[in-house]
Amino acid sequence: MRSQPRGSGRWAATAIALLALGAAACEDTTAPIPPAAPANLQVTQLTLTSVRATWDAVSGATGYVFERADANNPGTFSQVGGNLAEATYDDTGLTQGLNYSYRVKTLADSLESDYSAVASIATGVKAAKISANITANRTLTADTVYTLSGYVKVTNGATLTIEPGTKIVGDTTVLGSSLWILRGAKIQAVGTADKPIVFTSARAAGNRAPGDWGGLIIIGNGIINRSGVATILTEGPAGTAENYAGGTDNSDNSGTLKYVRVEFAGYDVTLSGQELNGISSYAVGSGTRYEYVEVLAGLDDSFEFWGGAVQGRYLVSYESGDDHFDWTEGFVGKLQYIVAFQTTRLTPRPNTGTVSSDPRLIEADGCEPGLPGCTIETSTPYSNPTIANFTLVSVGQLGGWPSDGNGIVLRRGTAGWLQNGIIARVKGNGIDLRDAWTDSLRLRDSLAVQNVVLAENGQHYAADDGVKFGSAGHSTAATAVELFVPNGLNPASLDWTPAGAATTGGTDLPTARAASFFGGTMDNTTFRGAANPSGPKWWQGWTVYAIN
Repeated sequence: MRSQPRGSGRWAATAIALLALGAAACEDTTAPIPPAAPANLQVTQLTLTSVRATWDAVSGATGYVFERADANNPGTFSQVGGNLAEATYDDTGLTQGLNYSYRVKTLADSLESDYSAVASIATGVKAAKISANITANRTLTADTVYTLSGYVKVTNGATLTIEPGTKIVGDTTVLGSSLWILRGAKIQAVGTADKPIVFTSARAAGNRAPGDWGGLIIIGNGIINRSGVATILTEGPAGTAENYAGGTDNSDNSGTLKYVRVEFAGYDVTLSGQELNGISSYAVGSGTRYEYVEVLAGLDDSFEFWGGAVQGRYLVSYESGDDHFDWTEGFVGKLQYIVAFQTTRLTPRPNTGTVSSDPRLIEADGCEPGLPGCTIETSTPYSNPTIANFTLVSVGQLGGWPSDGNGIVLRRGTAGWLQNGIIARVKGNGIDLRDAWTDSLRLRDSLAVQNVVLAENGQHYAADDGVKFGSAGHSTAATAVELFVPNGLNPASLDWTPAGAATTGGTDLPTARAASFFGGTMDNTTFRGAANPSGPKWWQGWTVYAIN
C-alpha cells in the first residue's frame, strides 16, 4: 500500500472547510430590519368632540397604523382611520369629557415598527375669562367656554373671530358684562346650523333670567340723522358709553354674525332707561351682515338699530322684555325673513331693570324729540328701512300684558316699507300710525305696510289706520293657528311654515327696495310671513326656545 504524502490530509480538510465557508457566504441569512417607531406623537383638541394627532414622519414608511383607547377601556387599543399615508390624523365623533389615549406604529411594506409612546388627552370644555379690552386680532375657539367679565371692548381696529360651536357666557357676578365692537373693529362670528355660536348666561338652564349679562353692542361708521352734535353717546354707563356721532359711510363693515344666538341678555344701567339690548346696532353699515341670528329672553329690545344700514335675514326674536325689532335715528337697512314671538312676561334678574310698559313687536321711529340734534321734520336721512316677510305673533289677551302692547308702531317721522307679513295675537293694535308727520310720509309714498295677514288682534288698526292701510292688500284670518301648520305655535316645536291665507297674497317688492341686498336682491315671494310653505324650515337646528 502506497502511503500519502505528509500533510495531504490537512490540505484536504482545509479545502473542504473553505468550500463550506464559500457556500455559506453565498446565502444571506441576515434578518430584515423593521422601521423605526414614530417619535413625538402629539394630540391636541380641535373641538369638544374631536382631536388632531401628529407625529414625526419616518423615512421609508409606506403607512401608519393609528390606535385609540378610551377611559372606559384604558388598556384596549383599537385601530382608527385605516392605514394612514400621512403623519397626522383628525379623530372625530368623540365623547365630550372622556380621556383618550393614542399610539401609532410605522409600516414599511410587510414590516412594522414597535408602537410609539402613548399620548393622552381629555376632551371637553376648557375655560377662559376675558376682562380686558381686545386690542389685537384674536380668535375664540370651540374647545373653550369664554366668560365675559365687565365691559369688554374690541378696539384699535382689531378683528374678533369666533369659531363655529363656541360658547361665550356673561359673568353674572359683574352686572352688565357685555361685548362691544367699536368703530373700526370687526366681529367675525360665523357658526353653522349644527354648530351655532352661543352668547348666553353663565347660569344653568332653569336658573337663567333676562339681564343675566349685558349683550352685544356694535358701533359702526354709518350715518345717523342727529345733526350738529359732535358727541352722541350710546346707552350704557358713564365712562363706558361710546360716541357714535359723525359717521359718514353707510356701507361700513363691522363684520358678520351668522348662526348666532344671544340669550338672557340686557341691562338697565341706570335703572332709568339707559339700557343694553340683546344686539344693539349703532350706525352699523350695510357691509355688516346679520344672518341666522336669534335673540332669546332679553331684558330690553332684541334687535335695536340707531341709524346705519345694516342688512339682516333669517332673524328670530323670542320672548323679548320690550320691543322685538326697534329702529330710530335714520336707519335705512334691509331685513327679510324675520320672526317675533311672545307668549309671556319674563321676570328679569333682580337689580338689572324691569320689563317694558309698552312692548311692541316692531317699534319704528324717525328721531326722538328732545334729543340733541333731533327734529322730526328736518332730521334726515329719515329712517327708511325695507322689511319683507315678517311673522309677528304676540300674547293675545294675556292678563297683565300692557294695553299698549302693539304690533307695528310707526311714529316720530319714520318712513319705511313693510311688506308680505303676518301680525297676530296682538293685545292692542296690529298696526298703529301715531302722528301726522309720519302719516305725511305715507301720503308721499315713503311709508307703506302692505300685503299683511291679520289675525286675533285686539284691533287690527288703531283709530283711522284702517282707512289709511286697509286698502294695501291686507287680509284677515279668524285665528292665528290657522295661519301655520298644525301645532305651529306650540313653543315645544315652533314651526313658522304658513298655512291658509298666509300661503298666498305676497307681491313683488319695488325694484329699488329689493336692490343691493346681500350682494343680490331681496326675494320676491307669493307667500306672506317669514317662511316659504314649500321651502326649508330655516330656523330648525340652530334656534332654541326657553324662558329660563
